[in-house]
Formats: sequence, C-alpha cells, structure tokens
Amino acid sequence: MRKTAFRLIFSILVAVVLSFVFLGIFVSKKITKDSIVNLLESEKNLRMDIGEMSSGIFGGKVVLSDVLLSPRDEFADNGIATSKRSEPIKSTTRIKISDAAIKVRLIDFLFGTLSIDALTIDGLDIAYAIDEEGDHTLDPMLDPPKYVKGSLNPEYEEKRKRRELAKARRKMKSADESIVDDSFNVSEMPMATKLRSLILRDSIVSIRLIKSNNRIAFTGIKGSVSDLDVDPMDLTRHNSAQLELSGNLSVTGPDGTTKYADLNLQADGKIQPFDSQTGFLNPDLVTDLTVKKGSRIMSLPIASRLASTLDQLQEAGLDMSVIEEILVVNEDSRFRLGLRNYILRAVEPLPVIINGNRLVIEEEAWLNTANDEHLINASFTFSEKISNSTFTRANTMLSEIVGESVAGPVAELLFTPVTKDGRIHIPFVSSGDFNRPKVRASVALRDLADAVKESLKKDPLSLLKGLLDR
Repeated sequence: MRKTAFRLIFSILVAVVLSFVFLGIFVSKKITKDSIVNLLESEKNLRMDIGEMSSGIFGGKVVLSDVLLSPRDEFADNGIATSKRSEPIKSTTRIKISDAAIKVRLIDFLFGTLSIDALTIDGLDIAYAIDEEGDHTLDPMLDPPKYVKGSLNPEYEEKRKRRELAKARRKMKSADESIVDDSFNVSEMPMATKLRSLILRDSIVSIRLIKSNNRIAFTGIKGSVSDLDVDPMDLTRHNSAQLELSGNLSVTGPDGTTKYADLNLQADGKIQPFDSQTGFLNPDLVTDLTVKKGSRIMSLPIASRLASTLDQLQEAGLDMSVIEEILVVNEDSRFRLGLRNYILRAVEPLPVIINGNRLVIEEEAWLNTANDEHLINASFTFSEKISNSTFTRANTMLSEIVGESVAGPVAELLFTPVTKDGRIHIPFVSSGDFNRPKVRASVALRDLADAVKESLKKDPLSLLKGLLDR
C-alpha cells in the first residue's frame, strides 16, 4: 500500500510542477484563454479547456476556473480558437481543477526570475488507469504533440523517442537509480523560478487497475509545496522544495463495494525536482510518511504468503489468523522513505504495530513502483500474549502426540530458532512481483516429524516412556 501511496504522490507532483510552470509563463504574455490554451497544447499532447479566467497584470495575479486537461482531439491539433470548439469528449482519463490562482512578484520578473508568492489549487481531480506493465493512461497526454496548429511538430520525433526510452528504462527489473524520467526538462522553463507557497485543497486522485479492475482512491488531499527554488542554469544550488500532503487512501474491488484497504496517510519531506546532471524532471523525494492509527489493510499478499510458509509452526499451535485477518494499525507509525526513478526505498528501518504485533522492514528494502518488483528483508514479532498462548498450546498438543515428558524438548526444538526476547520472532525475505511475492523465512524451520526424530536421537528412552505414559 505504501508504494501505491507514493505512486499517487508522484502523480500529484507532476501535475503541480506542470501547473506552476505553465501558469507562470502566462504572466509574460498577453493573457487570454486562447493564449493559455495554445501555450500548453503546443507542448503537451492534450486538450485544455478553461471555464472562466480573470487577471490583474499590475497585481501579478491570474485566476482560472473549471480547468480540464483531457486527451487530445482535432481541435487541439489544429489550434482552433476556444470559442469555436465543441464540448470535449468525456473521458475516464483527465485532470480537472475547480479553481487555480497564481500571484507573482512582477519586480522579480523584470530581473529574470519568476517569483511566485502563492499558487492555490482547489479541487484538483486526477483520474487515470494503470495496466499490468505499469503504463498509465496519462502517459500519452505528457507526450509531445504530433501536430501544432495544424502543422507537424518539428520536435515530435526526438521527444517521442526520448519518452519511449524513459518508459522502457522504468520497467527494468532492478533498483537501478540511474534511470531518469525524460518527460520534462528544466531547459523548457523560461527562467529561474521560485515558489513561496503552493496550497492544495479538497483534491482527489482516482486510479483503475486494468488487470484486476480494482479501484484506488486518494481522497481529501490537502497540503502544500513550499520554498521551491529552481534555476535552470544552476541546479546544483537551486533545485529543492518542501512537501506536506495528507489524505485517505482506499482500495476497493471490481464490484465497487468490497474494500481491501483504508489508510489515513501524511507525508512530510524534501524534494529535489530535477536530476542535477541531466536536467530531466526526476523527483528525488525523502519523506516521513505517517500511517495514522486505525488505518486498515484487508488484504496484503506478503502477509498471506508468509502465513503459508509457517505450516509447521501452525501444526504446533501457532495461531496465524492475526496475519491473515484484517490488519489494523494500532498506533501512528512514522516511516522515513525515499522515492526516485519510481524506486521506493527504506532510508531507515520501518517499524509498525499491527494487531498488537510488530512488523519491521529493514533499511535498504526497495520496491520498483513501475513494475512491482521488490526486495524486502523484514521480521514479524508476535505479541507477548500470542507468543505465551502458543507455547502453552504447543505443550498441550505435543503432550497428546509424544507424551508429556517429551513435549517440552520437542517444543524447544520447534520454537527456539524463532524465539527472541521471549516472543515468537519470524525474520523473512520477500522478493519478485509485489502482488505475487516469493516469501521465505530467513531461519531454518523444523517440522514436527523432524523435531520428534531429533528428540528420539538424543533421548530415545524418554520418548519411549512418554509414548507409554499417554
């Protein structure tokens, strides 16, 4: 679920970057609906519609209402005036903004710097779909347009090839951080840009997973991007921003009612928007992600696969229902995570209390959010209550099988490798496809038959006596 949250956060960041870059350019031009639309449609493979617009040149303020970014059509290809266009075709892929207001410092603009005092976005609504390869339906809208004002775009082929190469690299099955997203280069910004505050309110991101038809919704989004400082000529010193975001992440099944997860999340961190070497948009994010108390996960592939690997402990009395049932976060859990090149990585160990038990994901764990490949070293420590009840249950069950006098030694052979500080402690590794993970315990587990055989070798007479005493 955390990887999904970061994928959504990344989608929002892309939308935000595009918003302030293009809105900022408007201040240097004659500001009309058509000039704004033509500017964006000349750069990106989409159609733009604006309901209402107002501007105050001397105050440096532009306000847009009912903005819609949707798949490109012939009106956008031919640069038709907005007043002569028919309504856009309804699409399940689009970016909508109820209201956007930008205010710049004109005095800084005269000296070659776009200083944005405030950018406020109300009602950002992003909807798209993702296929099993990690491609999303927003991708074509971020491509360069093939036609601009009815003529072939001279930059189309070069930019298209660059984008295709970037998408291919994102699907590499590794944690390689040399991959960059070639969708937007800092050279496309007309000047150094500073943003004091971007406010995001009452926003939502909706995603449909094409293969499963599951739905992901990130709702009630609010937050800010502040202190953004980008200079295309000096990315080494001017390439940073602060991020704060919060909202609810839910996952529902194809029927629209069955809920798989319901998480309240908060992210607080620092962003480096562009790759300092190449200049391409490639956010390097280090954030503290908080999963709020009461958040629930109804289905987690790693948990169910882990449970299936512990059959020998279940046979000896370990209750695995705490892993397989609804997972409830018992207290606010704060993680330090990094995101770059679609790779989500643990910057430090990530602890979380679930159903009274402790899950720890070790530092250096990674997840490629483009293709779901992952490698996670972790441990699951059962609560003191469950551990003690398991030990008691194991002795009772083993007494019935091998006799009371031998039950203790057999239980010790079974549980000593997975006991730490008096609690059952299962270190494990998960790898491969996150949705169909390969999970194995990091310690050697004995089954009941092996434990009995080993006890027989050590003390055959006691075992025989135990069997006779039954």
